[in-house]
Amino acid sequence: MTTVCPLRGIIGEEPDLTVPSIIMPDQTSFTKALRVARAALLACSLPVFPTVLLAESGQLTLSEVVQAGFERSPELDLSDSMRHEGQAIRRQASSLLADNPALMIRHENDSVGSDNGFRQWEGGLEMPMWLPGQRDRRGKVADLAEGEADAVRNLQIWRIAGEIRELLWSLYIAESERALASHALEKVETLETDIAKRVAAGELARTDLILSQKETLAREATRVSADAAYEVLLQNYRLLTGLINIPAQINETKASIDTIGDDHPALVAARFASERIRAERDQVRGEKYANPLLFVGSKSEKPESGVSYDTALIVQVNVPLGSSVHAAPRTASAERRLSEAVSELATVRRELENSLIEATAELQRTAQAVSLTERQLQLASEGMRLTRRSFELGDSDVFMLLQAGVQMLESEHDLRISRLEQGRALSRYNQALGVIPE
Repeated sequence: MTTVCPLRGIIGEEPDLTVPSIIMPDQTSFTKALRVARAALLACSLPVFPTVLLAESGQLTLSEVVQAGFERSPELDLSDSMRHEGQAIRRQASSLLADNPALMIRHENDSVGSDNGFRQWEGGLEMPMWLPGQRDRRGKVADLAEGEADAVRNLQIWRIAGEIRELLWSLYIAESERALASHALEKVETLETDIAKRVAAGELARTDLILSQKETLAREATRVSADAAYEVLLQNYRLLTGLINIPAQINETKASIDTIGDDHPALVAARFASERIRAERDQVRGEKYANPLLFVGSKSEKPESGVSYDTALIVQVNVPLGSSVHAAPRTASAERRLSEAVSELATVRRELENSLIEATAELQRTAQAVSLTERQLQLASEGMRLTRRSFELGDSDVFMLLQAGVQMLESEHDLRISRLEQGRALSRYNQALGVIPE
């Protein structure tokens, strides 16, 4: 889009915005005209701004930035830890024994009593055995733990994508405001220089120069504030991603779906968490009693001195007895955790639905805002054309022409920001639907 300076071609090649004294009968009129002139000068400088001025390299993509942010995430190792946990549970379920075996050695003699030479040695291995179905239940827990690890990884990437989307669009908007403030300062400084020359020539009073200097200081403060806001966002971006460069733009396409799907990263992670806890609840239910113990060993014994040892093989099964009373606390705790997980899954779905409603409304609002600001710019341009024609015919003065320039300035600025906000709304919409940049 090309913007024509509203004053160029009317008052020479470069507009004289110092405003002739014949249209400033008093100090108040001059002050008002000075402010309008400064704004009109900004309108002349608008075409030099592209929509996005941030990228040091146009090669960087949103997907690459998201990946860089994920690799610096404090929770990067969480999914790997969960996967290792699932693998450890699987190895345990695949083992021959339910727990570690124990070596038992026992000796008896009558040396403290009658001392007839009685001796007895007994030794063997005590091995915990699996309960019926126990290995299958633990294997299911292992499967769900590994699946949850993958789901958590996708959830982390999705969350990082949301942070980066917000940060990049904030940077784009901040850069637009920063560029506008810099060029505004440049033009106001030029205007101050012109006024200083006219003060030196005796055409304007010293107070006029002071007023222009105040305007310059105000614009300097605005630029400093815009620079500071941009630098804060830039440092946040570099801290989050570790990157120096910024994507030139975010070319996102509106997602083809319009509802929260079951494959949404947040839903998948919450569902795996609840299913894993359900499997753990089933495991607790199936393990109300301790594991049976199989003892295999031998015993050697002689009743008195001079008699040889008799040796016997020992096979013993120890089946613990229990009751639901003793297992009730563990079962109740597992049921509570399952209820919390199911509730969390429902809460996540509700929050995602609310986010999508808000994102959809914002997308519609920003689209309407762009349409309105485009219309406003058309009207401002038409007003500028009519005012210019009126000025050429001598029916209006420079002050009215400057006011038309101000309207064009505001319309140009509003349209630029509206388009950036529309792009941000699209990113938020895709984020709400669980779209991860690829």
